[in-house]
Formats: sequence, C-alpha cells, structure tokens
Amino acid sequence: MRGAEAGAYSRRSSRETAPPMSSNVPLPVSVPASSHRALLVARTVAVLGGLGWFLWLGGGPVLPPTRIDWMMREDWAAHIFGWLFFRNADWQLPLGATPNHFFPYGTSVALTDGNPWAAVLLKPFNALLPVDFQYTGPWLGLCYALMGYFGARLVETVSPRAVPVALGGTLLALSPVMAARFGHPTLCAHWLLVALLWLNLRDLPDARAATRSLGLAALFNAIASGTHPYWVGMLMPLTLALGVRIVWSRKLGLARVAAAVAGIIGLDVLLFSVFGYFGGQGLGAEGFGDFSSDLATLVNPMGWSRLLPDLPAAPRQGEGFGYLGAGALLLVGLAAVSVLVRLREARTVDWRRVLPAAVVVGLMAVYALSSRVTWLGQTVADLGALYAPLEKATNAFRASGRFIWPLSYLVVIGAVLTVVRLWRNVPAVAVAALTVALAAQAYDLREDKSALFKPVHFQRLQSPEWAALQGPYQHLALFPPHAQWVCRYDEALVNALAYQAYRLKLTFNSGYASRTPQALEAECHARLPRDGLDATTAYVVLPEHLRPFLDAGARCGRVEGLAVCVVAGNTDAFAQGLARQPIH
Repeated sequence: MRGAEAGAYSRRSSRETAPPMSSNVPLPVSVPASSHRALLVARTVAVLGGLGWFLWLGGGPVLPPTRIDWMMREDWAAHIFGWLFFRNADWQLPLGATPNHFFPYGTSVALTDGNPWAAVLLKPFNALLPVDFQYTGPWLGLCYALMGYFGARLVETVSPRAVPVALGGTLLALSPVMAARFGHPTLCAHWLLVALLWLNLRDLPDARAATRSLGLAALFNAIASGTHPYWVGMLMPLTLALGVRIVWSRKLGLARVAAAVAGIIGLDVLLFSVFGYFGGQGLGAEGFGDFSSDLATLVNPMGWSRLLPDLPAAPRQGEGFGYLGAGALLLVGLAAVSVLVRLREARTVDWRRVLPAAVVVGLMAVYALSSRVTWLGQTVADLGALYAPLEKATNAFRASGRFIWPLSYLVVIGAVLTVVRLWRNVPAVAVAALTVALAAQAYDLREDKSALFKPVHFQRLQSPEWAALQGPYQHLALFPPHAQWVCRYDEALVNALAYQAYRLKLTFNSGYASRTPQALEAECHARLPRDGLDATTAYVVLPEHLRPFLDAGARCGRVEGLAVCVVAGNTDAFAQGLARQPIH
C-alpha cells in the first residue's frame, strides 16, 4: 500500500513541475470508490458542522418557518414585510414588486433586502403557505450548511483524505464575519464567496472542466444577483480572475472565455433589472468613507472574542468587520511555520494558480479601506481625490468595508490548504493542526454576541374592530408616514400596523427599506394627506395631527388607544364603530 501511495505521490510531483497553471496538484488521477464514499461522508460532516454551529448561535428558534415574531425588529422587519406584502401583491415587473407597501409609491422585495429569489420561488405556493410564514431562518441555516460544504470542497483540492476535509470545511463555517451579519440575512450568503474561491483554486485538467467552472460561476452569479448586489460586486471580480486563470492555463481560448464572462455580466445586469434594483429611487446613499475596514480589521475582534482584546476602530467600521478568529489566526501562524519547515515540499507547489484570485481579492481589500484609510480608527491616508470621479459607484457600494470579506476568507483558506498540502504525506500533523485550530475557533467566538439571542417584543393589535376594515377599505395609513432614516419612525407602531394591514390585505404607507421613495420625504411633516382625505383609507393619526383632520371634517375615534380617522361620509361598520370612543 505504501508503495502504491509513493508511486501516486511521485506521479503527482511530476505533474507539479508542468508549465504554469497547465495542471495542478490536488487529487490522484484515480480515486478509489471507497475514497469517494469517505469524501461524501466528510462533506456531510462539514455540512452538519456548519448547521450545528448555527444552532449554537441561536438558530434553533428561528428555523421554524411559521415563527415570525423574532423578525419584528430593525432590518429583519424590513425583510419580513417586504415578503409579506409581496404575498398579497399581483405578479408584475419588476419581479418582487410590492406596490401595496409604502403606498402609493411602492417598493420591492429587492429594496427591502428581502431575498428576491426566495420570495419569487415561494410566491406560487402562497395559497398553501400559512399566514405567518418566513423563509429567513431556513435561509440562514442553509447558508451555514453550504459554507461547510464548499469549505470541504476547497480542502479536497489539495487532499483526498476525509478527516482534513471535514475539519477544514467546518472551520470555515465558524467564521466570525458570517455570524456578525445575522442582522442582514441576505448578506450571510458567504458561501458564494467560498464557492467562487473554490472554482478559482480547483484543478482544471481539461477544457471540459474549465467550461464547467464557467457554468458554475454563472450559476453563482445568478444566485447573487437575486440575493444582494454586494455579492455580485464581489463575485464578478472573482469570475474575471477565473477567466484569466483559464486563459493563462490554455484550457480555453481568450475569445471563448471573454464571451462567457461578458455573458455572465449581461446575466447579472438582466437579473438586477428584472428584480427591480434599477428603480427610479436610485441606488446611492451616504456613508462611503465611514462604512469602511480598518487596516487592523483581520485581528480586531470588536467584542466577538474570548481570547483576544478589542482594538480601537471608528464608529461605523462594524461594516468592515473582518476578524479571522483565534483558531484561524493560530492556523495562519502554523501555515507560515510549515512553509519554513517543509521548504522543499513548498517549492513543489504551483503557487501561481492562486495569483489571479489573489490580485482581485487584494484590490477589493483596498476598496474596503475606502477614501479614508485608518489604522486603529485613526486616519492615516486620505484618498478622496482618487475616488472623487467614481462617486456614483462608491455611493451605490457605500459600505465598502464589506469588501474585506474575500480577503478574510482567502487568508483562512490559504492557511488551511497550506497546512494540509505541505503535510499530506504526514497527515497526522495536518489533522492535529486543524483540530487545535477548530477547537480554538469554537471557544474564541462569543456566541452571546449573536443577534439571534436578542429578545424581540412584538405586540399584535388585538381588537376585533380592525376586521371591519376589510371590504369597505383598501388602505391603512399612518399619518404622517413613518419611514426609517427618512421620517420619524416608531418601530413598534409601524410593525403592528403593517402586520394588521397584511392580515387584512390592505396597503400600508410606512416601513423600513434600504432605499426609500424620495417623494415620501415631502410628506413627513405634512398637516394633511397631499390629495385630501380618501374614502377608502383608514388613517391612524398621531395626536399632534388630529386637529387638522377634525377641521377637515374627518370622523375620528379610538381603537386600541390609537386615533383613527375616516372620511365623515363613510357609514360602514368600522366608521360607525369609531363612535364608541369618539374624538372631537
């Protein structure tokens, strides 16, 4: 057996000295069926490791799709209401459009960061789904499972052994960066980055494999386009790097690769349009230069570590959080030592296969630093003049710090692959290193920092009087409208009314979206609705605005302590019910 392994190792070593990037080193030419089964088990272990870590971080209570109360807070509320109002809306373009939310201007699932792909794929089954239904919890669990899976596939590029594959895949799923994004569920699809890095680093033995890699890159880009624009901003450069590697390795010609990459870009743009990202509201917003990464971000826990101290950072640099974790940092050190100890083995590795991906990851990391480069929160360089001509792009991707994520993962992946590759003929060393790193990573991460553990108190409106709105009324409006970051915003009141409007299949004029209709801002301080009182609208009116409504002849009364007004001429059951607690 040892002789066979030595022969395989010799054959692999001869392939490693081939021309640049023409072939790479990962697996033997023929892998026994038993090894395939072992790798399948290893991938499954990594998937379960990712899911288990998600549960440890508080994922259990959010997994059941019929539990929605936990989402009635901050960005989660934007996501759930984007989906719920979409359920009540008719199909139209752009896909995910919700004209009944932020009425009369409308919004979309995309502009509430509500995961357009999930919403569009589930809407055909709307009649079969419970009234209270969310997909965000299962989505988060899926993201962790896929992190483990693609992490395992990455380790397979340098080792066919099951134990390092399982350990390395699980280690990647324990990323602090991913856990820190629970507040923005669509930004938890970090597996897309790992998948693109896998495509960039895996073996490309022939043109067929190269073509398959481009096809998978197109698939991952398509998923990214209907998940969150920032993923496309990161995946597209990695797709270009993949194209460069394929051309460089002479597996496919330049014209064919260029056509494929152009097609992927076109697909991204088409899906952006179909899902409504190119709306009249615009994609720009303030914050570029503030939502950045610090030069020390890879080693700054920002409260997430039990073992390492926090370092200074600017107030809004949480968006650029890139902490690797104590276990991953330990493995980086072990990888560096391994290169020195196993120098002869290191010289046989074709390090150039990672070069195209490393270049684009480095460029994204530079962008993550933004126009104000900081060290421990203090500005050390001002690049404002450099970015001034790119204002539209930087406003669209204002949270530049997120572009540190590819570097964070590439560093960890590089450490895992280096240790496994250099010690592959002494696998016990690699297994020991990965085991210690995994244990340190699990212990280091403070699970109590998980947003999934934060309590949410959602109070539904209980009065049966609200049911009388259904039929005579088409709209429920909070006046003046409340919109996060634009107008006054009472989260508890907005969420209670929005949920009631959803249950009664009414439109609603307030909420939380990543990009809010600009015309809405003009109504924030209006005394009365712009076009006067509408007979099909029930208005929940703030106390300081009651007098203008009464002067306009509205009939007002209290329902569950809220002031509600309708047109004086309405004689329906709800209007008559307002007389039980009238407001004069």
